[in-house]
Amino acid sequence: MSQSELAVIGGGAAGVFAAITASEMNKDISVTIYEASSHLLEKVKISGGGRCNVTHFCFDPNELVKNYPRGFKELKSAFSRFQPEDTIKWFQARGVELKAEQDGRMFPATDSSQTIIDCYLQELRKQNISIKYNTRIKS
Repeated sequence: MSQSELAVIGGGAAGVFAAITASEMNKDISVTIYEASSHLLEKVKISGGGRCNVTHFCFDPNELVKNYPRGFKELKSAFSRFQPEDTIKWFQARGVELKAEQDGRMFPATDSSQTIIDCYLQELRKQNISIKYNTRIKS
């Protein structure tokens, strides 16, 4: 039986998370991330002033969507399936503690985006996910 293949286009936070999750959910697929640049997670490095705003401390999807005036209907459905509490648990299971600030933003307890990047890179290695750098997908 041949192994199925999954191509993930883009090595940002969403693409990396999707690749890891797909690999965890189905051990019978081979996952490859195609990244146009020479580095993964470039925006994660600078997000939140270099601290990486990971999620928000709000666990009610009805309240959470109020922060997104455009597209809240679509987000309400998504937040009902995977919401900030799930994000916190996902990182905790991998040894990354998050902290909430007074305004509700959540950052790694280290206050360093590198903590999040290192977590993602460790999971990519653990899941044996291939990465093709400097590869643009045009069609």
